[in-house]
Amino acid sequence: MILPEMRTAYDINTMQLSWVMSIYLLTYGIAIPFYGRIADKFGARPLFLIGITLFFLGSLACFAAPNFKTMLAARILQAAGGAAFPGLGMAIASRAFSKEKRGIAIGILSATMGVGSAIGPLVTGIITEFASWRGIFGVSALVIFVLPFAWMVLPRDEEQSNGKIDIIGGTCLALVITGLLYAVSQSTQSGWTDPIVLAAMTLSVAGLIGLTLRQRSSHEPFIPNELIKNIRYLRIIFLAFLVAAVNLAAIIGFPLMLAKYNGLDTFQIGLVMFPGAIAAAICGILAGRLVDRVGPRLPTRLGASIMLLTMVSLSFLSGGSVMIMMTLAGFLGAGFALLNTPIAAVVSAMVRSTNLASALSLNTMMYFIGGSLGAALFSSIVTSNSDSLAAWNPLYSGTAIGYSDAFGVLAIGIALAIIIVVPLPTKKMVEAEKAKQVAMENWTPDCSMPWAPELKIK
Repeated sequence: MILPEMRTAYDINTMQLSWVMSIYLLTYGIAIPFYGRIADKFGARPLFLIGITLFFLGSLACFAAPNFKTMLAARILQAAGGAAFPGLGMAIASRAFSKEKRGIAIGILSATMGVGSAIGPLVTGIITEFASWRGIFGVSALVIFVLPFAWMVLPRDEEQSNGKIDIIGGTCLALVITGLLYAVSQSTQSGWTDPIVLAAMTLSVAGLIGLTLRQRSSHEPFIPNELIKNIRYLRIIFLAFLVAAVNLAAIIGFPLMLAKYNGLDTFQIGLVMFPGAIAAAICGILAGRLVDRVGPRLPTRLGASIMLLTMVSLSFLSGGSVMIMMTLAGFLGAGFALLNTPIAAVVSAMVRSTNLASALSLNTMMYFIGGSLGAALFSSIVTSNSDSLAAWNPLYSGTAIGYSDAFGVLAIGIALAIIIVVPLPTKKMVEAEKAKQVAMENWTPDCSMPWAPELKIK
């Protein structure tokens, strides 16, 4: 929302302006899995503290950037720090709290993320209204006040794994992410047939091939084999991918639709989205309590159902009254919080603590990639269908045809997520899985025996 003012201040064109977001997304996406893997080796605490420091320095540099090149360098620094927060924050919470309180801890973190996404337009509108676009970065720099608190409370004794970090595998993964995110970013402006977009996709595919070969040949690959071979974990991170694709696309689409069809300014849009922030905060904590008491199955089913209802409603009501949009924004925040919180809780229960940071960071990476692809798909549908004579939903009678179609596609995404949500484990199944992981960590084979007995845990 501050991009138009930034373009005027630096006297740059639209293509150059797009790099302010693209460079942040690329750096952020690459850094997330590296933070997780390094944290498994050396602990999450020092990396989290480093992340706070880098994000502060990057935000301060963005605030004072005298020219466009300096702004891009500052955005790289800011993203390199910000990437430490989501995955490592979940890992620290999972390790620091007992299994009886882990759900509520993760719920509070998830609620914070949901509130931040929903309240962003309101905060942006207030700051730009009474200060300037640089004020956004000034507020971001206030994260430095968290550093002394984090220094005191973050656990110092963390279980760490041995071995080296697979730099080659990590580089291949970085190529996959870089190519994919750059292609998605540019496709919204140039289309998928643009030579640069095709080259980026080729780079991503080459990185994927290299990563696959490295996973098979390396004794200790960048992505732990425990995660690759765990079908339930792969299903969970695919669920995170779908949830993010729908949620972030909707959060981006909502303000654009409100601005175009309801004529609202930034501050008014923030007020409309505010119920979503409140609902995300309440339901995030509620989901955490439910996970602790009854397991992840109930909140995920409830959250998926609410999100599906919201997307279907928007396919019928896009461009409708402000009050209806405000109500649906609240449902969106509630559904996402109920669905997102248990995902991290399930991941923390199904992997060993020595690989927990990697598992949660890869989950965050899939969430991030899903959000980027979902937003790009949403934008593409809105752009191509806005001038259509009829919506795909035959019962839609409004004028926001492109948005009706886009929200209808998001409904399909949530329907796919429900297929994954239905068989999620109960509380007893989660506890049995965690007990199995603890037993595996504490079990040492008797090397004097001519054979190593298989560990069987009922």
